[in-house]
Amino acid sequence: MTEVEKNLTYRFKNRKLLDEALHHSSIRRSAIPFERLEFLGDRVLGLIMAEHIYKTTNGSEGEMAKQQAFYVCASTCCGIARQLGIGREITTAGAHLKDNETVLADAMEAIIGAIFIDAGYDIVREIVLSVWNAFCKRSDIIPEDPKTKLQEICQHESGELPTYKVLNVSGQAHAPVYTIEVSALGLHETCTGKSRKEAEIKCARKLLTALGKR
Repeated sequence: MTEVEKNLTYRFKNRKLLDEALHHSSIRRSAIPFERLEFLGDRVLGLIMAEHIYKTTNGSEGEMAKQQAFYVCASTCCGIARQLGIGREITTAGAHLKDNETVLADAMEAIIGAIFIDAGYDIVREIVLSVWNAFCKRSDIIPEDPKTKLQEICQHESGELPTYKVLNVSGQAHAPVYTIEVSALGLHETCTGKSRKEAEIKCARKLLTALGKR
């Protein structure tokens, strides 16, 4: 068993799936398999956490959204990936990428997708909830999600949602830089990030600061 499998307490039946999940898209030949698994894992993780929150809390929709945002965000996925030793086993285009937050978060989602294909929903849910357990118990320290907070303010003041627009994607294929513009309540802010999600969060935080100074 690999270190990742030992830490997950799960042995893959189809070893090819694990191999694909551990070959990051910065390696040209593995781009499509990895990205497909990442796409699937992102959706599976979201469903698992939405179901878990629904069954274990009595919060409002907004409170549930904040909890889920914390459980599935890049920093949480990256932290868990580090605990599982994914950085020591993942293959990337450069050694410097092995501890990159976005790379590790993407790899965590790819592994979730791989387990889902290999064993089905019930097994992957059990594994995810087990390794996420320490985070799920820390609901009292869930940070304010700037995108959710901005959305709530916009809905209250205008009834409209903020809009996010990709202005540019630069950098190399394995290390893109996204430039995002957010527009809300007559204001506009632009930020960059290593992923679209990261740039949008920065934009939302920046626009919240601008709203506070109006």
